[in-house]
Amino acid sequence: MGLSYEGSVAWVFPDHFDVDLIIGVQNVRENDIDKLVPVCMKAYDPDFADRIKPGDILVGGRNFAYGHAHPQAMATVRRLGINVILAESFAPGFFRGESGNGMVLLRVPGITGLVNRFDKLTVEFDQGIVYNRTKGTTIFGIPPSQISLDLAENKGYLGFLKRELKKLS
Repeated sequence: MGLSYEGSVAWVFPDHFDVDLIIGVQNVRENDIDKLVPVCMKAYDPDFADRIKPGDILVGGRNFAYGHAHPQAMATVRRLGINVILAESFAPGFFRGESGNGMVLLRVPGITGLVNRFDKLTVEFDQGIVYNRTKGTTIFGIPPSQISLDLAENKGYLGFLKRELKKLS
């Protein structure tokens, strides 16, 4: 299949990070993603939205994105061009929802201690391997399930269903 991604580490989140904090809890009722882009991660880095390049990668600790995640935070992240998140573990509801939205989510135990912000990575998603090109190291994650591969390849549930329906016609 060869699902390979390259990008810089845009941010390294700590354990138990509430994904709503990406846009600020005060903004979770805003539905205009264009209004949320400028406030994305502003509490942590005022220039975050300006520094992001399409293809950049987020890294999280254990239980990344726990809590009552509202879709606006991740819609904002996707609008910025981030489509890959590597984490030690994901909150189950977040994992289901964002896999279904086509986000590439890979569990990589110990990742927060092995990469730094701005490191250049290559992620071989189908193999569960991360190459830190900045440090010249190889990091082994947990290879994704077949359904995770299918969802990533088809950019979520909708693409997956379109592909399956096409097979029937």
